[in-house]
Amino acid sequence: MGVFEGDVTVVAGDAEHAARAVLRSWTGQPEDVASDAVPGMSEDVPAALAADWNGTLEVADADVVEGIMGADAPHLRLPDGRVGDFTVAHRYIGTTHLMIEGSGRPPF
Repeated sequence: MGVFEGDVTVVAGDAEHAARAVLRSWTGQPEDVASDAVPGMSEDVPAALAADWNGTLEVADADVVEGIMGADAPHLRLPDGRVGDFTVAHRYIGTTHLMIEGSGRPPF
C-alpha cells in the first residue's frame, strides 16, 4: 500500500488549481494472479497487475470544485512531476472536498 499526503496541482481542462491531497493505493501481488488467468499472458506479470488508488482533494473554493467536476479528463500532478488521471467519485456538498478514484498506476 502506498500513501501520499501533500500539495498537488489539479489540471482540469486548460486550468490548473492548487489542492491538498490525501491518497492511498493498493496494488496486486504476483500470487494474486492465477497462472492461467489469461492464455498467452506476458511473463512480465507484475506489470499486468491491477492497481487501485483513491483519496480526497481539498481545493480553494466552489468554483474550483465545479471546474474539476466539469472537466473531461482531470489529472493531478505531484510536486516531483508524476501525473495520475482520476474521476470524481463523490462531492461533499457544501465543502471544497472531493473524493476521487484514480485511473491506471498510482503516481506515488
